[in-house]
Amino acid sequence: MNRPLSVLAVTSQPPWPLDRGGHLRSFHLIRALAGSCYVRLVAPTASFDAEACAALTQVLVDFRPVAVPERSALREGCRAARAAFTFQPYVMYLRHRWHAVRQLLAREAAADPPDVWYFDHLDSFQYADLCGSTPFVVDCHNVYSELAGRTGDESRGALRRRYLQREGRLLARMERRAARTARAIVAVSERDAEHYSNLGASRVYLAPNGVDTRAYATLRGGGYSAEPIILFVGTMSWPPNVSAVNFLASVVLPAVRRRIPAARLRIVGADPTPEVQSLAALPGVEVTGRVPHIAPYLRDAQVLAVPLEAGGGTRLKIIEAFAAGVPVVATAVAAEGLAVIADHHLSLAERDHFAESVTDVLLDPVRAARRSAHARKLAAQRYDWDAIGQVTYRAVAESAERIDRGDRNRVRVPAPAVFTPRSVQS
Repeated sequence: MNRPLSVLAVTSQPPWPLDRGGHLRSFHLIRALAGSCYVRLVAPTASFDAEACAALTQVLVDFRPVAVPERSALREGCRAARAAFTFQPYVMYLRHRWHAVRQLLAREAAADPPDVWYFDHLDSFQYADLCGSTPFVVDCHNVYSELAGRTGDESRGALRRRYLQREGRLLARMERRAARTARAIVAVSERDAEHYSNLGASRVYLAPNGVDTRAYATLRGGGYSAEPIILFVGTMSWPPNVSAVNFLASVVLPAVRRRIPAARLRIVGADPTPEVQSLAALPGVEVTGRVPHIAPYLRDAQVLAVPLEAGGGTRLKIIEAFAAGVPVVATAVAAEGLAVIADHHLSLAERDHFAESVTDVLLDPVRAARRSAHARKLAAQRYDWDAIGQVTYRAVAESAERIDRGDRNRVRVPAPAVFTPRSVQS
């Protein structure tokens, strides 16, 4: 019997707790790899997290945490300046470079050379020079250059806008370099896959963001409530999310409450900025901060609102809502990359019509429930983590040339259709 494929994986932080999209994708895909491979996971952490170690060990990952210093404004300012001076991106890249991680990776590779390296996120690609002739795979959760550029376009200050636009251009250089040197790129949508293919990637595997559908099978979100809850979920230090909840609290909720006075907005997510925390002073707005589990909040919600105007990849929050049976109202940007049909799986609306669409969902729960039923079926068929994880295994195994022809035929997932704004009119 052949020995298991040996994978040396790197990510910018331990993928735990499962309270944000990046953690969910990283955890479930690395878990899938560990089901068939020997996986060593190296990740920096400023404080030892016994819970993260236990969770990763439970799914057979050989976790190697690396102690790094706490971040400080002075240290990060110096790192950002160094990145600018050397024409490297700091945002979503050099910010996650650690000498201690590099040292451990070098020791691990020397002591027990892996068959393939697995870089989770583009920022891990900065250690690719350690690979030598060993093939490596990069899992790109986003088109990072586009994400930085869009965030810059949405920024209020001219200096911040120009900085992020420059970061976007620098990230585009790194994306091109990764695409041309990696044995394979893993992308979250056909749109993203096309982007990396156009940059020169020889192999691009489509592994969309997913959901553990079994965990939500008994939930029954949505439905009528005399005091309906509009839910937003996301990391609340991320600028596009901050912009979205400001819009929901200041524009959408007041408009909805003119017709449904008891409606409330619940903002759920880790690391709320002072600006987000201040929204709790507005009538009908609740800011929870980090929560241990999202399921109870999905169960109680009548609609998930996702008015994003910047972003990349695909929205895990939307797929989770689909699996939980919660109606969704989203912008076209928020739904990019998902195999959705407007008015069949969800309601699509740009910001000038967003409040009206949310109100319609709350006032017509029967129609909303029909959409939710279609969306739940879509989540089960296309976006379950177990099936998606097999695509990641295929990318790694084929990169190491350790997969037979029979396996090539077994580990396929239906590719979601490209989402385009034209679907809004369908």
